[in-house]
Amino acid sequence: MYQYNHTRPTPNFYLDVAKGNIYNSTAVNIFGFNRAIGTSFETVWNDGGNYVYPASALTMSVVSASAADTMDVLISGLDINYNAISETVTLTGTSAVTTSAAFFRINSAVILAGSNVGDISISNGGTKYAFIEALLGATQSAIYTVPAGHSLYLTRIDANSATANGNKYLFIRNVITTGGRTLRVTEATFSTSQVSYDRQVPFKITEKSDFHFESKSSSSTNEISLFIEGILVKDN
Repeated sequence: MYQYNHTRPTPNFYLDVAKGNIYNSTAVNIFGFNRAIGTSFETVWNDGGNYVYPASALTMSVVSASAADTMDVLISGLDINYNAISETVTLTGTSAVTTSAAFFRINSAVILAGSNVGDISISNGGTKYAFIEALLGATQSAIYTVPAGHSLYLTRIDANSATANGNKYLFIRNVITTGGRTLRVTEATFSTSQVSYDRQVPFKITEKSDFHFESKSSSSTNEISLFIEGILVKDN
């Protein structure tokens, strides 16, 4: 019979990854949604439209739409060499705060206290690179860049939408850019409220690869959300 011991693995591999019991492996959970998917492909993130990656490492301007937001925000991403970096900045409401670190990619941002009253924008030169919607507390973006010396193995993708009308359906696809090459793969359509892809063999995304999910509607405007699970593994 199995007996719990915090120094030993459990019978559940994925639980062990989440707990940090598996050497050089980290659980990655990505959440993204877009409330207004139209009939052209766009990124599944809650700021809407097509996400643009920075062309160089940039210091970021962090600001809220509400003067009430004065909490800390943790920004996690990569530097120009695709190595992991993070920085915590303290919001000053509607007055922008500039990061000390230069971010080449932003993988996530999350508030560290309270609940954000206003939308929080993380941008440079008028281009938004991360967005925390009012009251949500964290980025909701199906966007990720794999750090140097690591590979990401996608294990599960769930797509959800209010579109249950047989006359309408949604397209989703994965966009991967690495080494100057862009692949738009795993395109699928669905018309039910939820579809789940549980991979028996994980889908590998190599180091320094940008990837995000895009979606479009067959007609009109629809909502979509994505739940993505994977394991980030340090390469030998």
